[in-house]
Amino acid sequence: MNAARLFAVLLPVAGLPAALLRSAEPYDPGRFEREILVPSSRDALQFEILPNGDLLFAEFWATVKLRDAATGSVHTLGKVKTHAKGEVGLLGMAAAPDYLQSGHLYVLFCPEENQGTMRVSRFTVKDGVMPAESETKLLDWPYDTEHVFHMGGAMFMDAKGDLYIGNGDNCHWNPGLPLDMRPGRKNWDALRSAGNSRDLRGKILRIHPLAEGGYRIPQGNLFPEGKEGAPEIFGMGIRNPFRMTVDNKDGTLYFGDVGPNVLPELGIEPSGYEEINATREAGNFGWPLFIGPNEAFPIFDFDKNQIVRKYDPAAPENPSPNNTGIRKLPPAKPALIWYSTVPSKEFPTLGSGGRSIMAGPVYHFDPANPSPVKLPEIFDGRLFIYEWMRNWIQTVKLGSKGPEIEPFLTDWNWRRPIDMKIGSDGALYLIEYGDQWWENADSRIVRLVYRRGNRAPLPRITASETAGRAPFLVNLDASATTDPDGDALLYHWSVAGENPGPPGAKASLQHTFTQPGRYEVAVTVTDPSGDSKRASQTIEVGNDRPVVRFESPASGSFFDWGKEIGYKVAVSDSDSATIDPNAVAVQGEFRGRRFVDENDAVGMDPGLALMKQSTCFACHLSNAPSAGPPYQPVALKYQADPTAAERLARKVISGGAGTWGELPMPPHPQHTLEQTRLMLGWVLSLAQESTTAPKPGLAGTWTAPQQPADRVNEGVLVLTAGYTDTGASGAAPLRGESTLVLHSRRKKAALYDSNQGMAYIEQVEGETGLLGHFENNDHIVWRGLNLDGIHRIVVRAGGLTDQTGRLEIRQNGPQGPLLATVDVKPTGNGEFLEIPAELTGKGGLSDVCVLARFDHPDGQILGLNWIEFRN
Repeated sequence: MNAARLFAVLLPVAGLPAALLRSAEPYDPGRFEREILVPSSRDALQFEILPNGDLLFAEFWATVKLRDAATGSVHTLGKVKTHAKGEVGLLGMAAAPDYLQSGHLYVLFCPEENQGTMRVSRFTVKDGVMPAESETKLLDWPYDTEHVFHMGGAMFMDAKGDLYIGNGDNCHWNPGLPLDMRPGRKNWDALRSAGNSRDLRGKILRIHPLAEGGYRIPQGNLFPEGKEGAPEIFGMGIRNPFRMTVDNKDGTLYFGDVGPNVLPELGIEPSGYEEINATREAGNFGWPLFIGPNEAFPIFDFDKNQIVRKYDPAAPENPSPNNTGIRKLPPAKPALIWYSTVPSKEFPTLGSGGRSIMAGPVYHFDPANPSPVKLPEIFDGRLFIYEWMRNWIQTVKLGSKGPEIEPFLTDWNWRRPIDMKIGSDGALYLIEYGDQWWENADSRIVRLVYRRGNRAPLPRITASETAGRAPFLVNLDASATTDPDGDALLYHWSVAGENPGPPGAKASLQHTFTQPGRYEVAVTVTDPSGDSKRASQTIEVGNDRPVVRFESPASGSFFDWGKEIGYKVAVSDSDSATIDPNAVAVQGEFRGRRFVDENDAVGMDPGLALMKQSTCFACHLSNAPSAGPPYQPVALKYQADPTAAERLARKVISGGAGTWGELPMPPHPQHTLEQTRLMLGWVLSLAQESTTAPKPGLAGTWTAPQQPADRVNEGVLVLTAGYTDTGASGAAPLRGESTLVLHSRRKKAALYDSNQGMAYIEQVEGETGLLGHFENNDHIVWRGLNLDGIHRIVVRAGGLTDQTGRLEIRQNGPQGPLLATVDVKPTGNGEFLEIPAELTGKGGLSDVCVLARFDHPDGQILGLNWIEFRN
């Protein structure tokens, strides 16, 4: 982006309105920050931001949840009785403009009692609960259950209360021309659905729900009288509209339409486009006869493998024998933006590879909005678009010369954005869906804020030890604290609420605790402007924490799918001469990536963070026998009870007995109700956990999982060993824990631990799966690989442009010792080769960096799928 444009100011001109005389603020992308609001969910698809800042969000598997803006807690409002399979489930959600008064929430889903239909219903939320019996049905339509694909799922309600519903053409996903009208091939005929004026599939519907139930047809729909087509249709000729927005300022509807891939052997152009469409009027958007800028697909004789005819966009017709609507269709509207698998000449910033486009909001800068975190003025009037497969966000400047597209925060890594809104605070909110399609436990909702003026420090505190017997000397260190503006900082320490001394420049504190108990040590860090933030650490005095460690296998070793892994754990406790082996639990979990870096610590579920600072794990394990019930059975017991979280949160404070046995749960008055709500939110989330049951004992074998069949088919196996002691006089029981990370032999580029510049995309033709696209000097790092005995690698890579590049495998970082060099020749878009190489070096536990190099780097791209480490 041109720096002059970034830092341009509006020069005052006599006679202009005062609003135009203000200077545009300088734009610094480094002032954006990502706040994690909901750190984990199960396949969250859509969300709404309420006027009070609360978030509503819907998960594919039928759950509707709310995040309370005041407390940060998340609880379940209710479940929709949904049939979830393939691409049908709970697909969309929209809140009424008066939701805070009416509680009305609109949901698009496949009903459990009629699994061959899609339905739009209204539910009513009252007192934090969405009862299933509050459902008011608005609209049903059938779909073909043989191939449950292209089901869309967009929902949007504009400021007028008009509800827009996007749904796909319900055609088979296989690459091909969706105009196969032969008998028995209806699922390959999009004219039966998207091109059919009587069918609600492949459409954007628009209705106006009524307070008393039912709906009316808004003025301006495509067939308002219902004579030539269904009156609910606003837009037809649409393949798979996954996300959309209405700009309430001018009424423009923007929607993304996920495009096809036409088999190359048919010899038909175009091969397919993604589309961003924009319209203020109802219309036909052409599919399957036209795509992109109204380029025509032909009517095709599949038996003779020849083109029959092409239609004029001004006069399209539907000749399909599966058509139940009008033959002569409305004129086709061209797309605003379009692009295919290969680089786009019209819109070069959009890249290449797999495609799945979505339309986000239009931002309107409001100088009267007092929000200090609103998007800067440079984005005024811009449409945000985003890509699920290519993992980018870009902005579109709209004008008479056509759309101007610019990348947004190109140095940031995204986890597949799947929904996006702008809040009343002017900040950008989005769901990052996670690495794989369905069954994601790491879907999260984040807020992107723009920090103006002075920014507060970011305190970090560490302790030499967090538990020990009195007298207990602890060295506390806050030197890892940073300040975004590079300011000099003052540190003010406190121990159990008492201040050891005045604020100063010293970032460390040494303190001796003389009495048993739990103490909070905190540091408040202040910059010269007076902005401050606080960090704290809990210190347990009177009891030594048990020490747990894995003696085998070696940290960072490689595992083989389905093979047994022998393990041995050692536990020592200075307060006890004996260790009960049955009190040691080892648990395993397969993950696509490690998720143990600093950002993940920030993103840790706040309830889990509180649990780890409390005594809870002394009596309960997530899924192992202990003094209290394991947490996972608790989650399963209450998963269908939307009132359980609040009831149990209060019980934690007051204590109780009788539900899980005779042992009473003592009261926990040290926690506030807001804290226990967060903690119970984490406990109840374990109903969807996929971790395997723990094994007791100090030694045993763990069977590695079979290789997953989905796209996230490489990763790490995380083994965790835990032991809780019995406590000491005047001190609570303490838990010791050790984690061991083992790696699959293949490491996917897209499942990096850290990334500098690599584009993370999904490819669907040629090379299939999650891939990395590297330009010159882009690099990724996998952390903690044990290279002992590893002498060879195989690299699956391809040159996507016209020059030979190379991958340098280096130890610890891009400047580290060279372990191997792999030359990668041009192979064409999406075609990769397996390239062997010898691995040098001393072995041992280290990070492994993959760095891309080109001798003549302009415009060159190298693709990497995986690297396999062999003995």
